[in-house]
Amino acid sequence: MSFLFPLYLLGALSIAVPILLHLRKRPPKEHVPFSSHLFLEKTPERLTRRTRLDRWLLLALRCLAIILLALAFCRPFFRSLSMPGEEDAHARVMILIDRSASMQREGLWEEAIEAAKKEIERFEGSDDLALAFFDESLEVAANFALWGGMGKNARTAAFDELSAKAGWLGSDLGAAMVESAELLLAEDATKPVSRRELIVISDFQEGASRDLLQSGAWPEEVSVHPIPITTKASGNLSLNLAATPARANVEEEEVYRVRIRNAADSDSAAATMRWKGFPDTSVATTVAPGTSRILTSAPRPPGAARGVLEVSGDAHPFDNEIFVSPVQARPLRVLLLSEGGISDEAGSPLFYLRRALQPTPTLEPIVSATESLTDALIAESEVIIVPGTWSPATAARLQSFAREGGLVIAIPSSESGPEDLAKLTGEVNWTLSEAEGKDYALLADLDFDHPVLQPFARARIRDFTKVRFWKHRLLTGATPAPGTKVIATFDGESPALIEQTIGKGAAFIFLSGWEPAESQLALSSKFVPLLFAIFEHTGFSIRSVATLYVGETEYEKPGFYETPEDERSRLKAVNLAPGEGITEAFDPAAVFPEWGIPLIDLSGELANEQLTETQLARLESVEKEDNQKLWKWIILIVLILLIIESWIAGSPQTRRRAAKQDGTSPAPVT
Repeated sequence: MSFLFPLYLLGALSIAVPILLHLRKRPPKEHVPFSSHLFLEKTPERLTRRTRLDRWLLLALRCLAIILLALAFCRPFFRSLSMPGEEDAHARVMILIDRSASMQREGLWEEAIEAAKKEIERFEGSDDLALAFFDESLEVAANFALWGGMGKNARTAAFDELSAKAGWLGSDLGAAMVESAELLLAEDATKPVSRRELIVISDFQEGASRDLLQSGAWPEEVSVHPIPITTKASGNLSLNLAATPARANVEEEEVYRVRIRNAADSDSAAATMRWKGFPDTSVATTVAPGTSRILTSAPRPPGAARGVLEVSGDAHPFDNEIFVSPVQARPLRVLLLSEGGISDEAGSPLFYLRRALQPTPTLEPIVSATESLTDALIAESEVIIVPGTWSPATAARLQSFAREGGLVIAIPSSESGPEDLAKLTGEVNWTLSEAEGKDYALLADLDFDHPVLQPFARARIRDFTKVRFWKHRLLTGATPAPGTKVIATFDGESPALIEQTIGKGAAFIFLSGWEPAESQLALSSKFVPLLFAIFEHTGFSIRSVATLYVGETEYEKPGFYETPEDERSRLKAVNLAPGEGITEAFDPAAVFPEWGIPLIDLSGELANEQLTETQLARLESVEKEDNQKLWKWIILIVLILLIIESWIAGSPQTRRRAAKQDGTSPAPVT
């Protein structure tokens, strides 16, 4: 046992006081006058036996209480008693380095590397150490097993050989910290430790995702040491694509709406946007610090097929560009399903379909044919055209295809049964029969307000009387219902063309075939624009290529990339994730404690490095005594002893014994 304040042991000498009090012989306190002794002189009392101690139990209790009280003031502790986790007093540390796109700013990555080296040198070889990088995901570069047996120099050399660098992905700070904490705790299964530390080296940008930190509980066993990295130049302008205006054809001017954002710590509000390499397209504007503004770009200039919109006015160009692909013909995968057999001879549906669906500046149809419908073909197709007859199983699969957003064009033949169309559309009351009694039928009641027939609404091209139908089907049981529209009829009687909405997609039903054996539709000038009008109405129209972000594709940085699609090459534009442009830093020392994340204060640890061995030993003693707190238990024992002493001293038996020894009579006890 050791003591923080051993001089207080001198207080134990005060046990002499109760001993002396016990040795003192008290004279009788009560005198009874007696007449016969009134005139006699008092003779001094002569002791017949040696002075001796009485009431040993009381004396022992009082002395023990004084000794224990002095011992409590000495603040005792056991040096040989290990504190919790003292046998495994080394630390387990994970160093987490941010390598997201915002770390591309000038000087940030180099500063992060230097900070990581200093942290590696701070820990001894006995400490468990691991290294990881994060952006949208966590990558462990050196696990605890790899660096477990290495010293400081070996770890530093291994770190230099990693040759890591900042990337272009977004930042998910919350997921990286949570996963790192789980890795730290998972190591306890094989080797428990007393301290688990997560060192996070990052710019702590506001654009980083922190959802997991706010939504979940942080493990109390893992403490976090954040190391913020800052740039020398303040402010940042970022550019993001906000919207692409719809276009009817490729000849229209190509303009884009973009969002310019100015960081809150910026000292300038001036910004200039232009098509890169074309100064005459510049658009000057002002964006106040901490705000954003949406502007419309100048039209894409000729010669800028791989157009890049850029903004200038800040010192950090990593997020100042948007890569915008030119408008390209949209590929449209069309599948012809004919369960009765595929024929490409003149007069067959496939013969006319391939000649009608030629590439245009807006659409690039890709036509294929099959006799059986498979899951793979359904997944690859956007439009399925089914002439003739089909099985109930095929009808169910076509209906499911339409519900998921596909387009089905059904052309029942004279051999189609009543249930074929009903199983496809889900309308059980619909029945089909072959029309009879006329040489031919004409289209009537055409709904030119419908988007499919709007291209024919002008006076010169709205005439359909030259399109004759030799054979057609009569549809009965069809009643006006939500999602079902009759676009045209045969001579104002039965439906000729029906649109039905099915889930996210649609089905168009032609009640007469296209081939010359049934009609003149495939041979007329109306056939091609009618098909393309159906495609455009159902969403397969011209549009700019969707904006892709780094991380959504296999490409690792922003730019233009050519990818093969069905033996064709298409140009894709990949841009930086918008959140990486929000570079204002939050204060982890203020934010993390609000989310229940304990932080590490290294001020005391760094100060200990300047202390002598004697001072460090003293600090170790204080820490051990503070953890053991034996003085509290000693005070409790003293109180118990005093209670026992008071009870014994005040008992009637003790008082009678004391009075007898002193030669007095005890007072009556009530």
